[in-house]
Amino acid sequence: MILALINNKGGVGKTTTAVNLAAAYARAGRKTLLADLDTQGSASLHLGIRTPADRPQATQIPNLDLQAGLPQPGPYDHIILDCPPALSPLTTQALDLCDAFLVPLQPQYLAMEGLANLLRFSQHPKRWLGILLTMVDTRARVTNEIIELLQQRFPDKVFTTQIKTNIRLSEAASFGQSIFEYDPRCVGAQLYAKLKEEVDQKCRVLAV
Repeated sequence: MILALINNKGGVGKTTTAVNLAAAYARAGRKTLLADLDTQGSASLHLGIRTPADRPQATQIPNLDLQAGLPQPGPYDHIILDCPPALSPLTTQALDLCDAFLVPLQPQYLAMEGLANLLRFSQHPKRWLGILLTMVDTRARVTNEIIELLQQRFPDKVFTTQIKTNIRLSEAASFGQSIFEYDPRCVGAQLYAKLKEEVDQKCRVLAV
C-alpha cells in the first residue's frame, strides 16, 4: 500500500503523522518506507537523519527505511509519502502514485476552507481515505463546533481516531525519535497505534 499524506498548509501535524504512522507499521513487523518529499527534510530530521539519501536507507527503527524524494514501488508492505505543504507538481505526482491519501487537518475554520481547495486539486477523489484531525484540544468549544461541521459535511470521511494535543509528540521530534521510541506508553503513542488500525480498515473498504 502506498499512502500519501497531503495538506497545502504547514504546521498541521502532517509530518508528525507520517513519521509515527510509518513507525507504527514498522513496529507491527511490516516492512515500511517513509518518503520525505518536503525540501526542508522535516520527516528525516524527525528521525534524526540530517542528510537523507535519494535511495532507501535504514533508520534506527527496525523495518523502517527512509528515502528523500519520490520512490518507486519496491519490496515494502507500506510506503508512506510525506508530501510538501503546497499544491505542487510533486504533490500531483504523489497523488498519481499512491493507492490512497489522507488529509491531516487541524480543526480551525481557515483549515476547512483550505480543505475545499485541496479536494478540488485532487484528481482522485475515490482514493481519499478521509480527514485525520490533529492537534485537537476538545476543551475549546470552537474545536468541537468545527469537528461537528466536518462530520456533517463529510459523512464517513472523518477518522474516529483524533490526535490530541500532546507535548510528548513534540518532544519526540526534538530527540529525533518516533513517539514509540520516545514514550511508547503515552497517549500520543496509543493514538497512532489506533490510527494504524483505522487506516488498515479504511484501506480494506477502499479496495472492495
